[in-house]
Amino acid sequence: MKITYGLIAGFVVWCVVSSQWYLFGVKGIITDPAHFDSQKTTMAIIEIIVMLLVSVLIGFAVAWFLQQSTLDQQNTQIKSLQNVHFELEKTRAESTELIQRNEIKLARAQQTFRQDLQSLTLENERIAKEVEIEKREKIFLREELETIRPKLQLAEVEVGRIAFQNKLLESQTAEVKLVNEKVTQQLQEFQDQKIATQKQPPYSDFIASQRLGVKEFSEKDKDDLKHISGIGPVIEKKLNAIGIFTFKQISEFTPQDINHVTSSIKFFPDRIGRDNWIGQAAALARNRKYN
Repeated sequence: MKITYGLIAGFVVWCVVSSQWYLFGVKGIITDPAHFDSQKTTMAIIEIIVMLLVSVLIGFAVAWFLQQSTLDQQNTQIKSLQNVHFELEKTRAESTELIQRNEIKLARAQQTFRQDLQSLTLENERIAKEVEIEKREKIFLREELETIRPKLQLAEVEVGRIAFQNKLLESQTAEVKLVNEKVTQQLQEFQDQKIATQKQPPYSDFIASQRLGVKEFSEKDKDDLKHISGIGPVIEKKLNAIGIFTFKQISEFTPQDINHVTSSIKFFPDRIGRDNWIGQAAALARNRKYN
């Protein structure tokens, strides 16, 4: 404010000084009343006033333009501030919305945490009860073990005695087995001798041609007789040698056929019946027929 007043005072002094200079220096106005020219003085004053007015107007225009430039800058700054304020308000609204969402999520998370905590608490209580029950059961089992231990010791002694008896029985069983094998061998030799004394035609011809009516077999018609439990490669060759090649032939064995086959291949007695050759051969023959 002081600077403004100082400028106004300086402008007034300048106007007075300029007016004096213009009146006396330029126009040559004489202050002597004898030579005073009122018309000339009036015109000079009017010119001074006009020049002062023009100066004022020019100064006002310059000040207005300067002020307008300042106002435009201020308006630009105001608009920029308004935009910044709008962005801040928008950001504040978004932040508020985000805070609200986070608060909702936090509330849900807290609720879920409380529920999980309750579930864990219940589970811990259940586990604690189970642990307590297991501890009691362990104590009970330990007491039972202390009670049963003498009985177990007696049982171990009894088991040892029984194991010793089993070994004795195994040795006796082995001896009996050897005796049975010797008896079986002697019986087989006796049957071989009995068959040798009999004068009958070879049973292979009877099986292969007379009863079954088949003399020769191709490789396609032959069956793998080893599929029957109890027939190995050696027995299969002996059966082929007496004319038996298929499951169908074996499935049609009669008791007389079994006796003759047993005698011909020198097989153990009743082995064909025990291994159920006839049933196995019938099943295999049916499967081959359907396949």
